[in-house]
Amino acid sequence: MIDSDESTQIRVKLLHKYWTSGKKFHQNSSNFINNYKGQLVVIKYGGFSLKKKKLVTSFAKNISLLNQLGIKVIVVHGGGPQIEQELKKQKIIDREYQGLRITTKAILKIVKKILGNDLNKMICSEINKYGGKAISFNGISKKILKAKISMSGKIGFVGTPTKLLRKDLLAQVNNNKVPIISPIGFDDKGNSYNINADIAAGFIAESLKAKRLLLLTDVVGVLDNKKKLIAQLDKKKAFEYIRKGIIKDGMIPKVKTCFKTLNKGVRGVAMVDGRNENAILMELLTEKGAGTLIKK
Repeated sequence: MIDSDESTQIRVKLLHKYWTSGKKFHQNSSNFINNYKGQLVVIKYGGFSLKKKKLVTSFAKNISLLNQLGIKVIVVHGGGPQIEQELKKQKIIDREYQGLRITTKAILKIVKKILGNDLNKMICSEINKYGGKAISFNGISKKILKAKISMSGKIGFVGTPTKLLRKDLLAQVNNNKVPIISPIGFDDKGNSYNINADIAAGFIAESLKAKRLLLLTDVVGVLDNKKKLIAQLDKKKAFEYIRKGIIKDGMIPKVKTCFKTLNKGVRGVAMVDGRNENAILMELLTEKGAGTLIKK
């Protein structure tokens, strides 16, 4: 059994190894680490952050550190920019409805390749490179998200998650592994569905009653009409901003997911700027935090 002095020394070494730029936060991080140790944190990792090598490296180190500190992490990743790029290359028209990508059969094929194959493998590989224990749940060979077609099929093969097959997922988490989940759903008829990554992450977090859901985005957080960061946002203000068009486009499903998730038992939701290195550690392990905290 590791005594407390040895445990502290291990923590100090890990923090110095994986978070060199955060030295001024190391001393005060113990309470935060204790708060999350053994607890479940679901992180939605956005496609924008996947485009830049230094952000991928930072993310991989952040997840590896949390994993080795004994925090139970599940990653749900998107890939919007990468899908858009491939659609442009193939000259396929890309349309959205209320922040959701209209998904034809041809687009679904691309979604499965980019999310289920390319990005999922890359994320697992990067985390494992830095000492984390990532394991793939790619939505193709390993399916865990049952889904039904959204809006009666008006926007194509877009899915709404209905059930999480949690047994294998939790077995891996409890074995100190980090599941990397592609948001591809399935039904009993053999159909696959493109699920918005924010919605998938929220559904997984609420199904497992996670302590925290982090949504990594490509903005600083939720902005007001003067483009200033809203540090905290409650439901009344959020829906007022949606009505007025201040919160719009892809931010709408993100914000709605946050409130739905809070109502279903997740204890905290934060929208964090994934364009900043170490954003996850700043949010979880410092008083300062990062981005917008969403509360009831």
